[in-house]
Amino acid sequence: MSQTVNYLFVLTIALEVIYLTLFILTLRLPGFRFWPPPSPRSWQFFLSWLIASLVMVNFLLLGILDFDSFILPHLKQRLPFALCIFAIGSGIGSWAFLTFGLKNTIGIDSKLITHGPYRFSRNPQYMGDSMNILGYLVLSNSIMVLIIGILGISLNLLAPLLEEPWLEEQYEEDYLEYKRKVPRFIGKVAA
Repeated sequence: MSQTVNYLFVLTIALEVIYLTLFILTLRLPGFRFWPPPSPRSWQFFLSWLIASLVMVNFLLLGILDFDSFILPHLKQRLPFALCIFAIGSGIGSWAFLTFGLKNTIGIDSKLITHGPYRFSRNPQYMGDSMNILGYLVLSNSIMVLIIGILGISLNLLAPLLEEPWLEEQYEEDYLEYKRKVPRFIGKVAA
């Protein structure tokens, strides 16, 4: 394995750890908020999207450069599973993105969306993203993609915990009512 691939892997892990640390600081320190960014012109907004973009590009590159380094079966055997996971993840994610809109997704606009896939899950974009991470892991069969993917899915699971207090503050009773009716991800709403 080349030094460049190793460097790219370490850089990507470092970026995800920085992101995760900023998420944890947001949860732990009153008055500190990295996610969701306080405004579209804040350092948090630019840093969050810069890190996310770099991680995504590196994740895709590492899947190619580190292809078949893990223990999954031959590509012919795993390809149907990867494509199925991608199709479901892309379907959920695209439907959610189209319903939520670009401005809401990147944090420029702020509207409470409760229709479309948001009737079934409060976080369908995170669900779709997580499924696509899993699909790419199956496709690439890369140990590096596995490690980066676990961190990425962890961030997708953690992000709603950061967003919910902000959403409660923004939308008050409307969001609390929505939260009572719709699960965070899938399944039943906790009583």
